[in-house]
Amino acid sequence: MSPTLFPQHSHLSGAERSAIAEIEGTTNILKLVLKFTAMPFAAIAKFDDNEWVICSALDRGDFGLEQGDAFPLERTVCSEFLHSPEALLVPSLEHDSRFADRPIVNQLGIDSYAGVPIFLPNGQLYGALCALDTRESYFDDPDLAEVLGLFARLVGCILYACMEDQAPQSV
Repeated sequence: MSPTLFPQHSHLSGAERSAIAEIEGTTNILKLVLKFTAMPFAAIAKFDDNEWVICSALDRGDFGLEQGDAFPLERTVCSEFLHSPEALLVPSLEHDSRFADRPIVNQLGIDSYAGVPIFLPNGQLYGALCALDTRESYFDDPDLAEVLGLFARLVGCILYACMEDQAPQSV
């Protein structure tokens, strides 16, 4: 009898399987976001009315941002999703009067932004899937907003499934 390459699922709890799936799924989505946007930083962020928190990030541009970092929401570009929950592609934040004075833009030296809101399957706004660059970006792909939106829907489903798995079970 040869050893199996994959451990039996019975050795993992539902919460452990959910955590593994969330990490694997969201990391791969972030890798795809970097590839499709040609930007060096991508993140999944959760926010409420006051705070923006990084849940997961891939930083190939030395922004120095990582999981758990938090900022006041009104200082971020993602705060726009509270008012207009549509894809936001900004080739140059420096030249856009809506964002040029946002503290996070200047603090991190961000010049371009691509982001979409993340909604859970129940319709609740969870946060944002975003990509950043210190250089101006040219969003040549006319399907980029749609692709990012699809990734955000996948992230929303992954997060929702993980929340469901960790919810208290009634006996």
